[in-house]
Amino acid sequence: MTTDDEFARFGILPNVRMGGRVELQMRCWVQLYRLFRSELTTKTGLPLSTRVKAWRAGFSSRSWLMYRLDENDPERYLCDLLMAARFYKVNGFFNPPMNNKLLLSRLLTAHGVPHPAVVSTIIEGRLIEEDEPFDADLSRALARTLDRCPRQVFRPTWSGSGQGVFFLSREADGLLLNGKPIPHEQACTLLSRLDRYLATERVEQADYAREIFPGSTNTIRIMTVWDAESGESLVAAVTHRFGTSHSAPIDNWHQGRGGVSAAVQPENGTLGKALRLSADRQLIWESAHPETGAAIEGVVVPGFEACIEGVKKTAGYFPFCPCVGWDVVITQDGWRIIEANPIPGLTIVQAHTPLLQDPRVRRVFARWGLAR
Repeated sequence: MTTDDEFARFGILPNVRMGGRVELQMRCWVQLYRLFRSELTTKTGLPLSTRVKAWRAGFSSRSWLMYRLDENDPERYLCDLLMAARFYKVNGFFNPPMNNKLLLSRLLTAHGVPHPAVVSTIIEGRLIEEDEPFDADLSRALARTLDRCPRQVFRPTWSGSGQGVFFLSREADGLLLNGKPIPHEQACTLLSRLDRYLATERVEQADYAREIFPGSTNTIRIMTVWDAESGESLVAAVTHRFGTSHSAPIDNWHQGRGGVSAAVQPENGTLGKALRLSADRQLIWESAHPETGAAIEGVVVPGFEACIEGVKKTAGYFPFCPCVGWDVVITQDGWRIIEANPIPGLTIVQAHTPLLQDPRVRRVFARWGLAR
């Protein structure tokens, strides 16, 4: 007896809506197109023979270089081709809501998960205060939000890689936008040109992160996967990003935009060596921050165990989105989730740790058709 037959017995209407396979497959084609386009424009300096070898194994030239696959076993790494061709289907239609900063904030609030509070949203140039009546006077509304929250982060509700993010704060001598003075009227003019933005409180990071680099909020990327067999969340990998003067005021390591990245031991929160890309795209490993000189390797992240347990519990609230890269800030009194990445960047993770070396994680990705 089919499911529809069982439904009919109890007067339940059959679900005749399309499963969305065509739409999800089209999304995967878009990812494939972006992968091929990136491969055509990337400049890694690899000889053609090596690039062909990388393509045959399913890796882009950039990944082959970053993962040092001339020395390491490609079988231990998730390959770019399968990820582009199939991964969007893993989270499916839950990719968009998890990637939407405003919706994610509402979801985290519902579960009591610590994250930056939303101060306001901007729709078609109109600033809408959180939990306050709408005031059409943007200047007056902004002044009120700065009274309540003097240090704010503005970001598009839908974005990634730090695109469109800026910091606005009110100090004793006036407003600062990304650390530079700006008149109140000019800030209002800028905000009036925005759409689908939100402003949140700026999270104050713990001392250890500020000492390594004070010019950015330095985040931890915790990648979790939901194991349907065991019914629990697994931590697949943990990395810590730190900004530099080239990436500030964010810690963006994406495509080598100035930041540095260090692996974190999931067992105890100890940082490994930091990795950065030079101007000529060479990998450079360092034990200390390249600008401040502060030690990175060997530093133990305070409150790390509680953070990991909290993020695993959070991931358990979203089994319908089984693979997420959570960006977390460690604070003096705990931790805060800044955002969720339902399509987590693999490069920053696998440059340190091959994801498929853990048998439990390999089993999960194999079920999704992404690993043997």
